[in-house]
Amino acid sequence: MSLSACAPAEPEPTSSPTTPQESTPPSTPPATTPPTIAPTDPEATQCPGGGDTGAVEDGFPQRLSSLVGIEIRTGSHPPCFERVVIEFAGTGDAPGFRVEYQPDPIMDSPRGEPVEVAGDATLVVSAGAWMPNPDGDGYDGPRQIQPLNVETILELEQLENFEGMTAWAIGLDRERPFTVQWLENPARLVVDVALN
Repeated sequence: MSLSACAPAEPEPTSSPTTPQESTPPSTPPATTPPTIAPTDPEATQCPGGGDTGAVEDGFPQRLSSLVGIEIRTGSHPPCFERVVIEFAGTGDAPGFRVEYQPDPIMDSPRGEPVEVAGDATLVVSAGAWMPNPDGDGYDGPRQIQPLNVETILELEQLENFEGMTAWAIGLDRERPFTVQWLENPARLVVDVALN
């Protein structure tokens, strides 16, 4: 469960005007032809492996954590992937987690009622931690989010926050390969959805 981050391509250096140097043209033309410079192809950017569409699981549901989810956010890293981050705070070990595609109907827990999630594919992220906990510590944002900084991630919707478990649905335009990793400082669960 590891992923190398895909750093956006560095922009081409821009040429800045300089004062022309006075020089005397050579008396004879050069013996070799100058090399041809190929135009830069933005599509040629190398992206790390985008994972696959199979479930990713680590210690779920057995490993519960005293960490508390405090934020969920999205990010765009073209042309390689879009990202969902669930950030945690407090003390304790990493929660167990499972990330998998689930077919409709997507169910809310613990009510067991179907939930409409935007898109043609739903990736469900489950973790063994509260978000927020019963004392009200942790996440206090909306349960349904239409992010504006991504294109393939159409919606985030909280499906569960019950008995020390949280689950979020990620509504996607279509089923895409993904990778999952747990990162520290700050503690966070990261799901990268491939754009190719």
